Amino acid sequence: MTKEELKKALEECYKTIVSDAGNIEESQFFAPIGEKWSVAENMLHLTQSVKGLNQGMSLPKAFLEQQFGKIDRPTLSYDGVVERYWAVLDTGVAARGGFVPQMPENPSKELLISSFAKHHQTLADFLNDWSESELDEYCIKHPVLKNLTIREFYYFMHYHILHHRKAILRYN
Repeated sequence: MTKEELKKALEECYKTIVSDAGNIEESQFFAPIGEKWSVAENMLHLTQSVKGLNQGMSLPKAFLEQQFGKIDRPTLSYDGVVERYWAVLDTGVAARGGFVPQMPENPSKELLISSFAKHHQTLADFLNDWSESELDEYCIKHPVLKNLTIREFYYFMHYHILHHRKAILRYN
């Protein structure tokens, strides 16, 4: 995907999940889905994930290069990133540490959804600061997928939303 296609896809994806979550009754929004996370916990996990990437994206490119180097391999396709993610999930890896959703006291459905939307729009807007070639040169370390190019990380974030949307759709 080009930078513009990537931005559009990410925006459409996060706006779809905002709409899906908004249509779920408040009592269902916070209720666990069987043994799995509630819709609220899925939204919070996605927000926590994007906040970390946004911190990295706000750093100067020279700092990212110093910290993570540059990628010296061909950029993975969208499907390649998804396959890599599933290969890691198949080993039993699960969210841990700061990526495990911890509900705030007296959580608000509206606040959780608006925070999710705000932070994902920020991520989409960071694309404006990168050239097409830079998206394939610079990298950031993913907690389990290791170094990903900026483009690959955007592919991952797009897919990550879709992955968690499946759980959210159980209520729609």
